[in-house]
Amino acid sequence: MPSQGSRKLKVLQSVVVESKTLAKEVVGDILERLGVSYTITDSEENEITIDSPDHALLIGKKGDNLRSLQHLVNSIMKRQDPNTEWCVIDVAGYKKERIEKLRSIAESIAKEVVISGRPKRLPAMNSFERRAIHTYLAENQDVTTESEGQEPNRSIVVKKA
Repeated sequence: MPSQGSRKLKVLQSVVVESKTLAKEVVGDILERLGVSYTITDSEENEITIDSPDHALLIGKKGDNLRSLQHLVNSIMKRQDPNTEWCVIDVAGYKKERIEKLRSIAESIAKEVVISGRPKRLPAMNSFERRAIHTYLAENQDVTTESEGQEPNRSIVVKKA
């Protein structure tokens, strides 16, 4: 007899699979209406990746269009099925590349703060970018981070611990 934990895991996996299927359908519908050619592939557990010759259009300046697309898709999904899981959407590996760049910036700033002992404010970033830096630097016990300011000018301050 399966344990309660394994049943919960199967239900969760089923919800994720159904969510990804719904996300692919919603994204496909939006991109077809835009007249954009595309392919959608499964990435990680709750992530899909869009490849398209129009990837620059889909990403937009500083990822603004991609963030809007993800928000729109997830809003439509929640309206169709309130139990659906949030689905992360990436275009042409933009988010993965951006996270790597942000980690490099965070590492450099952390070293600078530790050496100088003075706090350092990073430029204004969106919530996705701030979260990536907070998460990465949370592993560094030599520094602390905090967000300051109001959107759209919210930024991170890195301080020596």
